[in-house]
Amino acid sequence: MRKESVTSFFVFCVLVVVIAISIKLTYENYQISKQIFNGKVLCSELLNASIKYYRENGYYLENDKVSVNYEYHFDARTNPYFSTFSTYPIDENTQGISVFGTVNNKDYELKVVFNKDDDIKSIRNINIETIKHKTQN
Repeated sequence: MRKESVTSFFVFCVLVVVIAISIKLTYENYQISKQIFNGKVLCSELLNASIKYYRENGYYLENDKVSVNYEYHFDARTNPYFSTFSTYPIDENTQGISVFGTVNNKDYELKVVFNKDDDIKSIRNINIETIKHKTQN
């Protein structure tokens, strides 16, 4: 009977460890999803600012890894997860936007490409690519 108790205790410990690891991984995935969503919102705001700027001025602005753009009246420094962005013309009618993660998610980049004629009503209508770069040591 003592051997059965030890076996039962061992099985119980293994189950507790497996459940704890599952909970930890689920929570980490939730945190990353929440942070990525903040980046997607930033992409959406930049996209709308870019389209508005294009319609008013007839051309896109080019920004290379900045946090503030006074011509767009846009400040990304308040976003805790993605506070740097780049905007770049791809061709005459197409613009690209990339937002870059901060300290905890510095390996992440979100990228969106859009046309001047796109009419964006909701963040759900935007195809935002999430790129995870390999950590450089």
